[in-house]
This record gives sequence, C-alpha cells and structure tokens, in this order.
Amino acid sequence: MEGANLTLPGLGHEVALDDYANRSSFSASKVGRVIRALVSTDMSPDLIRQRWLQAVATRTSAARPDIASTLIDVIGVEPVGEDHLKGLTIGEVGVCYEALLALIDRDMRKSAGQYFTPDDAARFMASQSVEFGDGVWLDPCCGVGNLSWHLCSVQPDPGAFVRDRLSLIDKDEIALKSAVAILSADWADNDDHEAVQKLRARSIQRDFLGRSMLPEHDYVIVNPPYARTEANPDFRTSASKDLFAYFLEKVAISSKGFIAVTPASYLSVPKFQILRNVIDEKFAGGEVFVFDNVPDTLFRGYKFGSNNTSKTNFVRAAITVCSPRSANWLITPIIRWSANTRAIMFDECHRLLTPRRIGPHGEWVKITPGLEAVWDKLANSKDTLADLAVDRETIWALDVGLTPRYYISATRRNLDRSSKATLYFATETDRDRAAVVLNSSVPYFWWRALDGGVTLPRRVLMSTPIPQFELSRETVEALWVSEAMNVVVKQNSGRMNENVKHSTELVSQLNTLTMSGASHLKLLYASSMFPLSDMMSPSLDDGGGRNGNYAGKGIGQ
Repeated sequence: MEGANLTLPGLGHEVALDDYANRSSFSASKVGRVIRALVSTDMSPDLIRQRWLQAVATRTSAARPDIASTLIDVIGVEPVGEDHLKGLTIGEVGVCYEALLALIDRDMRKSAGQYFTPDDAARFMASQSVEFGDGVWLDPCCGVGNLSWHLCSVQPDPGAFVRDRLSLIDKDEIALKSAVAILSADWADNDDHEAVQKLRARSIQRDFLGRSMLPEHDYVIVNPPYARTEANPDFRTSASKDLFAYFLEKVAISSKGFIAVTPASYLSVPKFQILRNVIDEKFAGGEVFVFDNVPDTLFRGYKFGSNNTSKTNFVRAAITVCSPRSANWLITPIIRWSANTRAIMFDECHRLLTPRRIGPHGEWVKITPGLEAVWDKLANSKDTLADLAVDRETIWALDVGLTPRYYISATRRNLDRSSKATLYFATETDRDRAAVVLNSSVPYFWWRALDGGVTLPRRVLMSTPIPQFELSRETVEALWVSEAMNVVVKQNSGRMNENVKHSTELVSQLNTLTMSGASHLKLLYASSMFPLSDMMSPSLDDGGGRNGNYAGKGIGQ
C-alpha cells in the first residue's frame, strides 16, 4: 500500500503504518502522505511541531473562514500552503500526530503511555453519553480531541456544547491547541468567535494527576495513559504503580459519571482490587464492555515508538460506562469478533450484558449470556481444585497447560511444554475427579469469567470448582485413552509445546457430568460472537466445538 511505511533516516528510525491498512474509517495511505508532506530528513523536533501547527491552522481556517482569525490566534501560527489534513477523520488526524510524536521522541511517547482511540471506538464511547443528562464534560488527556470530537457529534446542540459544556486537559501544549482549534472549527456555530475563546479558556495545559483544582465538571470521558509508574501516595491505588489506575481513581472521585477505556485487566488482577472498590463505593451501577484482542482488537493501532517485536496494539480493553442514572452493574463476557463484523459488534454488544457477579478473589465476573445459572451453580460448589490438591509430590499427578487460547486440559502424562502447572493429589480418586473437571469446559469457562488474559493464573486455576458428580471408571479410562491418542504440538516462544485436545464427544460427556450439559457453550468458544441472532439461538449444541473443547479458526494453544 502506498504510504504504508515511512523511513526518515535523519531521525534514525522508521514509522510503519501498514498495520492500519484496510481498517474501517482509517486510510494508511492518507496518513503516510501527510507525514511525508510535513516532515523531511534532518528536520528538528521544534520544526516538526511548527509544521504540525501550520497544518492544523490551514485545515481549520480553510474550513471556517468565519472564525479563522480566532482559530489562528489559538494555534499561534499562520496557515501555510496546501491543506494536508483536509478530508481526514479526527481519528486519522490523531494517528498523524501520534506518528509525529514517535518520530520526535519514541521513548518519551512510550513512557507517557499515549495511544489514540480509533474513530469507531470513540464513537461507541461517546454514544453512551446520551443517558447521562445535562452537564459539563471533561476530557482529561484530550490529545488532538478525538473523544471530545465524537462527544460533540452526539449532542443535540453541538455548538452550544463546545461553547459552554466541554473542558479539555492535556500536558502536551501542541495537542491541546490542536484540539481546541479542530473542535471549534468543526462544531462551533456560525461566526461564534466567543465559542472558540470560551473553549480555549476552559482548556488547560497541566498534569491531570496534579494536586491543583480541576476545572468544574460533571462528567468525564477519557482514554487514560497506559504505563507503569512510581508509587504515588496521593492515591489509594498507589500500590498498583499504574498510570491508568491513578487516572481512573481521580476520575471516579471527581465526577458524577464517566466513560473510560482501560485495560481489561483492572476487572480481575488483584493489584487493581482497590480501584474496583473505589468505583463501587462511588457509583451504584454501570456497564462494562470487555473486548478480546483476537481475531480483531479494539485499538487496532500501530504502537508508534514501541521497541517490542510485536508492533500491533494488542491490549485487551474494557469500556466502562458509569452513568449517574445506573442502578446496577452489568458486564459483558470477553467479546470476540472478526474484522468483517466490527460494525455489527459495536451495534449489538449491549446484548451481551449480564448482571455482574463477584468472583472468589474480588474479580468482576465476565459471564457469557445463557451461562449465568451455570456460574451460580459452580460458584456454590463445596469443593475447589485447591481442596483436592496437596502441596507435596505424590504418585497421583496432573499437568495443566497455563497458556490457554480455546481450551484447557489436564493430563496424567508429563507434558513437554514451557508453561504448565503440575498438581499433586493425596488419592487416586481425588486426581481422577480433578481430571474429569479439568478436561471438561469448566476450567475454560471459569478462566474466561475470572481472567481471560494470556495465561491461566494459579489463583484462577486453584479456585476452579469441583462440582459433585458420580465418578465412573469408564469415564476416567476414556480420558486416559484419549490422552494417549490426541497429543498436539504447537511452536511457541521458540520451542515446541505439547498439549492434548480431546474429541467433541468426550468433552460433551464430561460437560454433562460437570455442567449439566450447559447450553450456549458455542458462544463461549466462538472466534466471533456476531451476528448474535445466530450465535445466541436456543439450538446451539452443548459440545465444545470442532475438536474437543476447541472452537477457534486456526488459533491453538
């Protein structure tokens, strides 16, 4: 694709845009052309910033000649030459600026944790605001104004909203000036110079986490920075040492309601328990949408400035909506979708919301619709895996792979793999009961509900319920026979890793014993949960998919 890669030898590194190719509301070729037009070899960082502001001045003054003089006053530079930003969406403008920041100082940008929100995700977030009621909105790390732009777009009177009910904060002076100018140019009423001036007065260059008073506001929309940081005693979440946790804590305390996109990890990881408590203490309810990172991912963005070998932004994200009108908590399962159903996903994902449960370690549970009763029954089981396992070596052992994707299994054989847990049991019966449960869909369902990240945490594994069922030798022997016949090997992290995939029929038998069959498992395992009209029909089978309890499209363990 033309413009998909940009190399500037004078700046010493390359910015690649091709991961954005073929994305809805994004053109990698457009962005590539903009960067090439604004930046040349050996250009200084200060000149790059100057050229950016000139481009913003050109775009906004050309779009709004009626208020051009005030816009130019805000930006501080005169328009020059061709309008390079003409025709770009606000998301594409944000990506252009993201790329420029990486060219100027990739390490600074990485440490700041700045990642811009795609247009469709920002539009989805903004659309949730219609239930909040009247009030002043604050965007506390606004960047070039992506979230605020879409927030304006859903207002009944966007001109009045820009003039009177929007405040912006950002540490980056260039981004803040850009946001004020672009939002004013695109949404202010005709000849409303005052709207530009008032938005400018309510736009503050500062650290949102600082101790000084925030501008008056009712609500917050935010994509906070994602980066590790130092412990900060000003925050209850200090021990997490995570910028987004500090941001979300301050947002929750300072506002009557908020819409935030964050890593999904805050819903389950123990170090974020205090953050969950802060939100629970302040708000009576809300909605949480949880997004997987395969086959498609929410951000879809290239991690400009990243030194990782994987450049795609594969954050598992969650969008939390805390409206002051919410009286209870709802949460989705971890949502999977394919690229061609992305628009459907945003339109239909609210249908996946179910009443929130709390897990054994304080997790906010992510349950697949139709499986609520299964969760409740399992959660009330008398025994867990921790009750059966012992902390000494015995002759009765099971190996469990700890990097799930679409299934979890436990084997009597010693698995040749890098990531596993070896569990020991005091008796053969205890081992066999654990084997039946761990080779059913129970542990996968439990893991997706309580975590669902890259690995299976030991706290989640050991909390796996062991329901009451009649253990038969025939079932156990079928497991051992299958284990010998269904070894699979997959390369990961430079080595081959063994696991076992049982047949659909065997897993269905185990599910009947442990989960009473459990309808809607197909939705749990689906590589795409959309269209929901098909995936949530009552005719879904009770089995685990094409190959044991694996139902992906080429995504293995």
